[in-house]
Amino acid sequence: MINILKKRITHNLFLSSLNGFYRNYFKVKRSKFGYIDSSSRVRFPILIKGINNVFLYENTHIMGHSKIITTQAKFIMKKNSASAEGLTIVTGNHPSVVGELFLINAAEDIQEAKDVIVEEDVWIGANVTLLSGVKIGRGAIVGSGAVCRLTVPPYAIVIGNPAKIVGFRFTPDEIIKHETSLYPELERLNLNILEKNHNKHYLNKLETIIDYLKH
Repeated sequence: MINILKKRITHNLFLSSLNGFYRNYFKVKRSKFGYIDSSSRVRFPILIKGINNVFLYENTHIMGHSKIITTQAKFIMKKNSASAEGLTIVTGNHPSVVGELFLINAAEDIQEAKDVIVEEDVWIGANVTLLSGVKIGRGAIVGSGAVCRLTVPPYAIVIGNPAKIVGFRFTPDEIIKHETSLYPELERLNLNILEKNHNKHYLNKLETIIDYLKH
């Protein structure tokens, strides 16, 4: 019984020490972000290269085991969005040049870099990768393990590598109702655009999507 109590005390002391280290670490680190709101949370362990290019707005959360590589462009996560464990952000690509060795360009960190933007109210599942220039539209859901190479429309649901649209969270009319209760009128999405996206990416490709989901 005494040994069990000793183990529990040791474990609690370790957790207390770890939490203290976490708080002190991010007290220093938070000042180095391009912007991080006081309500934002970033969990250990995490690798960030180019922390000054990371912008995290109100009530955003990034869980541990994530890698954010933003040395020459920005990663922006807007309010009320979150990611599960293992998020990877890569804002740069190393170009191939005729007559030059690829490794030399990579070693010199020559990049074609574009911002990665996650709009509001987005959920990103575990082990997702967002590549250079990708924009995840408001209200979208990115399924676990997805690799996003292209922009994702608002409220779309995407899965796979490369990420494919397999549905939408709500119908266009439901999105309008949803946004009416959450956003000022001037910030709400346009019904015509929502219907166009829904038809283009879902209704017109329904057979293809059903076939894709079978595999």
